[in-house]
Amino acid sequence: MAVDAVFTPGIGRRGWLLGCLGLAWLGCKSRPERQPKTVLDAYLDIGARLAQDEIDGVSKLGAALVVAAEPRQAEAGIAELIAATSRLGAGDINTVRLAYRKLSAALVEVLAAKPDGRAGLQLVYCPMAFANEGAYWVQREGRLRNPYEGTMMLRCGARVAWSDYRAGAAPAGEVELEGMK
Repeated sequence: MAVDAVFTPGIGRRGWLLGCLGLAWLGCKSRPERQPKTVLDAYLDIGARLAQDEIDGVSKLGAALVVAAEPRQAEAGIAELIAATSRLGAGDINTVRLAYRKLSAALVEVLAAKPDGRAGLQLVYCPMAFANEGAYWVQREGRLRNPYEGTMMLRCGARVAWSDYRAGAAPAGEVELEGMK
């Protein structure tokens, strides 16, 4: 990926550096955040923040998700996905995590209708989330990053086959927890 691709479109690396130098007296310390362009990008960014026990910027990511989703409202799960964003702006992480659980359920429904959209993605289940009610999430393949338990149990979860997903219930079949060793 080109270095400029991570900077705000139209500004580029040089413009950002010059802007920071020119605005140094205002406290410009980091590059501008990129705005996600897709539903999946916004969802994954929200999950990444929750995995680090952070909620700063989650409401903006929720708004970006809605903007990306609105043209697709006729698709299965999109209306539920948009509705689930309403509590992402809550001031406490527990409420945001509850909203993320609904967001995850809606995203799984969207991905169920589009199996080709699951490439590079992993469905994960945490049986201990929400006082042992359990919850699913979707992340890129690789090391687990639990958005429900955060840094306390960052690597804990069970990778689940998409066919084993059951809405509102534990996955079908046996699950093997990672990160509990």
